[in-house]
Amino acid sequence: MKITRIEPILLTAPLDSGPVAWSGGHIPMFCACLVRVHTDAGITGLGETYGGLFAPEAAKAIVEHYETMAVGLDASDVGGVWSRLYMGGLFWGRAGFAVSVLSAIEMALWDINGKALDVPAYKLLGGKVHDRLRIYASGGLDGTADQFRRELEGYVESGFTAVKIRGGYGPRYDGARAALARETVGPERSLMMDMVQGHNPRPWSAAEAIVVAEAVADADLTWLEEPCAAYDYDGYAKVRAKARMPISGGESSTTLHEFKHFFDRAALDVAQPDAAHCGGMAEFCRIATAANAAGVRVVPHAWGSGPALTSNYHAAFTTANCFMVEFPTIENPLRHALLVEPLNVVDGFLLPPTAPGLGLHLSDDVIARYPFNRDAVVRPRFEH
Repeated sequence: MKITRIEPILLTAPLDSGPVAWSGGHIPMFCACLVRVHTDAGITGLGETYGGLFAPEAAKAIVEHYETMAVGLDASDVGGVWSRLYMGGLFWGRAGFAVSVLSAIEMALWDINGKALDVPAYKLLGGKVHDRLRIYASGGLDGTADQFRRELEGYVESGFTAVKIRGGYGPRYDGARAALARETVGPERSLMMDMVQGHNPRPWSAAEAIVVAEAVADADLTWLEEPCAAYDYDGYAKVRAKARMPISGGESSTTLHEFKHFFDRAALDVAQPDAAHCGGMAEFCRIATAANAAGVRVVPHAWGSGPALTSNYHAAFTTANCFMVEFPTIENPLRHALLVEPLNVVDGFLLPPTAPGLGLHLSDDVIARYPFNRDAVVRPRFEH
């Protein structure tokens, strides 16, 4: 089963709620760079690079470059194809955006092989070690206090037992937001807070983050996310040493090599690799194994459209030290339109997928319905 083509597909979907904002940026609409891998057996697989949300046209160009190295390779040899492409980019693509694009190709190969064998992709990664995983509502972006309260009440009514909100503005605002969230969701539900400093244009220092961590501590957070810049590993370690709650991060890190900086410094309680960005599903599993050896638990970062979600969920079900998965609550039409079966959530827990491969299908109708719009790319927010 040989690779005959790797096809980048750029799409843009409007948000039902209109543009949204948070402390680190602004989302006018959802852009996606999907990757469809074709084989001579007639089986195709679908993937997605999380980098497509930020630079879809650049992602398309890198996919086209990787195609020149991949055509003719055995699609069933997922690790071999990944290694060939990664080693071919050592001078310019050892980390960052190139790896994010490679993630999409890798997950598409797992999709192909699962379809060929008529099994869910997680069975090819070693099989599931969880019968269910807690799924949390990931929202709480900008808005008035009344809007914020109504949003969280909606998650409670929908059956979520865990909720994550955004902060990143400073101790007074974030402290009040955390207190309101805890009051709204009640004492029995898990509450997390994302400070979004990983890709904030003006990230906090460790000292600033420690002050904010103390301001939100009484909200009894399950974790405080991204308190420092993504590259500030020493800052993370300093915050973790002082904070009264677990510290999480790593959503924008690529490959085990970058995560190793966190683990060597004992800087995380919860690692958050993203299979659509970190290097793919197998790299996610390698990161999780290293995290386990360092005494760190795992919760995948999962944002974007259907492939970004389902690839992380399949990887999570194979990961012993994973204890929760993320569900982004901003309604993205490309999320459910690409899944062949709906997510199976019972009593706030996600059950394992059952469709072959990653359970994905991209129709011509979806491509026609959501044409790419370069004006919809996510922009950072420089003003505070």
